[in-house]
This record gives sequence, structure tokens and C-alpha cells, in this order.
Amino acid sequence: MIKASITKEFRLIFSDLHSLAVLFLMPISFMLIMTFALSNKAQDITQSVTINISSNSTNQAEALLNVYLDNAGFKLNEAAKPDVSLSLSTQFEQALFQDEPEKVVLFSKKNSLSPQIASLVEQHLQIALAKVKLHLYLRDTGQISESQPLSEQIASVTSQTDQLKLVEFSHQVSYQAVQHSIPSWLVFGVFFIVLPISITLISETQNGTLIRVTTFPISNKHYFAAKLLAFYLVSLAQGLVLLVIGFCFIPLLVDVPSVSIGHLIYALPFLAITCASAVTFGALIASQIQTHEQAIVVGGGINILLAAISGLMVPLDIMPKAMQSIAQLSPMHYASSGLKNLFISHSELLTFNTSLPLIVFSVVCGVFALWLFELKVRKLKWK
Repeated sequence: MIKASITKEFRLIFSDLHSLAVLFLMPISFMLIMTFALSNKAQDITQSVTINISSNSTNQAEALLNVYLDNAGFKLNEAAKPDVSLSLSTQFEQALFQDEPEKVVLFSKKNSLSPQIASLVEQHLQIALAKVKLHLYLRDTGQISESQPLSEQIASVTSQTDQLKLVEFSHQVSYQAVQHSIPSWLVFGVFFIVLPISITLISETQNGTLIRVTTFPISNKHYFAAKLLAFYLVSLAQGLVLLVIGFCFIPLLVDVPSVSIGHLIYALPFLAITCASAVTFGALIASQIQTHEQAIVVGGGINILLAAISGLMVPLDIMPKAMQSIAQLSPMHYASSGLKNLFISHSELLTFNTSLPLIVFSVVCGVFALWLFELKVRKLKWK
């Protein structure tokens, strides 16, 4: 009887192509969009920013500032309405060497320029000003000659300011947006299993299936367990598809190293735990939803809110401390953190801090979901 129940659930699931599209196509689309959106290098970003530098006088310091900002990749004095405008005082060069310098650079930007890009420009401006000051100092001390070509002078200053040559990195794997965004959107997609679970329960309530099931030689617990098992297998299949596409194929599109199939095997135990937490959480919500409209608004809304507070949409480490503390209550936070640990830290072991909360969460949600399901069936009997 349990086998027949699981077969029935699979038929119901695969008869609703819209729900399957939400489970598979939506997360893949999010992965592609967000990975492409975050795949730009810093140099690519600076090349899209226009800067206009104006001054009432011409001096060496101003000319050098133009050169160093140009070398950083910014487009200088090419737009009628630049993203950033720098207005230099006539005392600009003298202020570079004063003990208590005056404000000699007026920085203004377009209102539409994002705070992140504005902050990037400020950092590059600070670096450029430091290089200009060093350049002029090296000229005065005779360490570089004015007779040298300007390109050689620039190269000498750049070499002396490149302090990363003093640093030995423990590994060569650099920050990759794909390794951060894909685990987040994979978890986000897996938790959308709440929609097909809700729609199935609503349909069974409306067509009288739940009432007829009470006449079958199977308990509510077994029927509910068979239902969750069927959705768990679908969720696991969804997670595997997203895992392979996200870490093997999408990296090729953004020209970053992909993850080997062999390394993905180490993620399977944690993926299984994540799918269990998603299915039981979805069942808990679905057991209280009465209409298809509620399924979309409540189920989808809760998922989006959890993603927002869990660091899936905005990196957790740039959130305020209060929000970082709230994120500790979200299952999505532990699920995405566990996957990031596997692929960013190149760990091959499940971490206790991320897997245990998900296991406890799954058990608690499963127990409450079963209790609410039995309560729902009992109410239907009395109608």
C-alpha cells in the first residue's frame, strides 16, 4: 500500500508541470543571472566609470593623477555627464606634503551611482593620490629622473607600491563569485518544494482524496510519510541537477574553473540533509495552507524572506550584527554555509555546526507537520 501511495504521489507531482518548472527552471535561471552579474572583475568595473578632473591650474601632480587613474582603468574626461567629478584646488600639489593638508580635492558623483561603485572610486583615488605623492618625492630625491620616459617612472613607482610581492598566499584559489552565489541559489531553489507540496495537499483536500484515504488500510502517518518520501526524492533529484549544472557547467560560461564530479560526491550527504529540511519545512507550511493563492503568497513569501535574512541575497558578512544574529535562526543560512564550506574551503567533511542544526530542524518540522496533517484530516471528517 505504501508503494502505491508513493506511485500516486509521483503521478500527482509530474502532472503539475508548472510546479516542476518552479523547482528546476527558476533556480537555474537565478544561478545564471546572479553568477553573470557577479562575475565582473574589479578592472572591468572601473572601465565602465567615467571621471572628469578639472583644475584652475596645470601642474605635475595633476598630470600624474590623471595618469594613475587612467592606469586603474577609469575613463577620464570622456563624458559630458561623468559618474564622478574631481575638482582640484590651485594648492593641490603643495597640500600633498603638508603636515595638516587642506581639502584640495572636491569629490562629487551622480546620484544614480551606487554606493559600492562610489566606494571603489574613493579607494582608487586614495591609491592614486598616494602614488602621486611618492612619485614627486622620488623625483625630488633623485631616485627617479625626470629625463626618464614617463612610462618608466610610472613603472618604477608602481613596483615600489606593490606590496603584495611580500605576501605568500596559502593557496592559489581566488575569490570566485560562482562559488558563493551558486550554493545560495541552489538552497533557495530547493526550499521552493513548499509550492508543489502545498498544491498537492490543497488538491487532495478539495477533491476529497484525504477523506477517502481514511477508508484505506493505511494510517495517516504512513500515508503522510509516503507523501514526504516522494517529495524528498523529487527534491533530491532537483538538488543533484542544480549541483551539477551550478558547479560543472555554469563556471565554463563565466570562464572560471569548474568543480570535478568526484568532488561533488562529498556534497551529497549534506545535500541530502538540506533536502530533508526543505521538504519537512515545506510540509509544515503546506499543512496550514487552504488555497492556491495562499500557497503562492505564504509559501513563496516565506522563502523569499528567509533568503533575505540568511545572506543568500546580500552577503552575510556585510550585514549589520543584528541581522547576522537573526540569520542564525534560518535553515537556509546553515544549508548555504555548509555548501560554501565544502566548495570554498575545499573541505571534504560535514561540519557539525551546519549539519546538526539542519537535522534537528528537519525532525522538529516533520513531527509538527505530521501532527498538523492529522489535525487537518480530523477536521475534514467532521465537515
